[in-house]
Amino acid sequence: MKYLQKTILFAALFVLTFSVTAQEKFTLIHKNKNSSALGLKHDLNKVGDTILMTSDKSILRVSFLSHAQKETVIVDLDNKSAKIPLHHLAKGRYTIAVYREDMIIVFDIVRQKEILAVDNSITDLEESILRSSLSQEEQEKRFIKPLSKSTNKDTRLASNNINTKNQLSDKEIFERDRVKKEREALLEKERAIAKANLIKLQEERAAKQKKEEIAIAEAKKEDELAKQKALKHQEELKLAEENRKKLKEEAEKKRIAEARQNEEEAKRVEIEASKRVMLAQLEKSKKDKSNSKQAIATNTVKSKKVKYNLTHVNDKSEDGQTREEYRRENLRPNGKPYND
Repeated sequence: MKYLQKTILFAALFVLTFSVTAQEKFTLIHKNKNSSALGLKHDLNKVGDTILMTSDKSILRVSFLSHAQKETVIVDLDNKSAKIPLHHLAKGRYTIAVYREDMIIVFDIVRQKEILAVDNSITDLEESILRSSLSQEEQEKRFIKPLSKSTNKDTRLASNNINTKNQLSDKEIFERDRVKKEREALLEKERAIAKANLIKLQEERAAKQKKEEIAIAEAKKEDELAKQKALKHQEELKLAEENRKKLKEEAEKKRIAEARQNEEEAKRVEIEASKRVMLAQLEKSKKDKSNSKQAIATNTVKSKKVKYNLTHVNDKSEDGQTREEYRRENLRPNGKPYND
């Protein structure tokens, strides 16, 4: 029972230790995710001790900048693929620049754990990259001899200056130097072309960006003008609607005033007509009455001639006429009866 408990405890500790160790990778890579870097595939292998790169255009050069040592190491490659063993790089952060004929693509890695080099590993970083990246035929063209057994285990970045020329004959050294110079001249020419292409690409991008900025500015200006025009149109519509309402109200007030005026005028005319009718009726009534009285007077009053002799005393011997009788039987000088 005790043996079983010890076995379980040992297994649990082993699993825990393995999990903690597995969480820390040898290397982390921060890829360049810009659209311009799509032509270069760059990633780590499963173990995390090698960078694998493939490019649609030739990789002319690869440079390594150590953030801790402030040191840059440059390796000329001129190949479409590259394998970079990372046991040459100590722990720390590195910026890796990949020079192509059209542009320079940059990405970062962080070396987190030491990578132990195997026996007889190559100590020179440039040679290690070339041997890992180039085919056997290409290595022969560049006078890279097959590896011989060696026990040199120095894998540091600073060890890339070890001289291996003493392993070659004078003729081979001369030929290799000549080929190297020719390749360096070709690479320099290609780098100049790449730099010119890069400058041209940057200028085209700057011109494109400026054109886009101008287009955006013009679009914003047109949008602002359209907004101002729409706002002005809305204000004009609002003003027109207010004027229409005002004119409508004024027309309604004028119509009501004219209706009242017409009504008052009609009433006045009606009153005047009524007054004229009444006056006419009254005048007619008066005239009829006057005519009637004249007719009565003409028809009923009979003049009676009476001779008056003021010298005679009214002794009842002569017919006489009293004042009432005279007034009843005669008219006034204006033709109207006395009793009016």
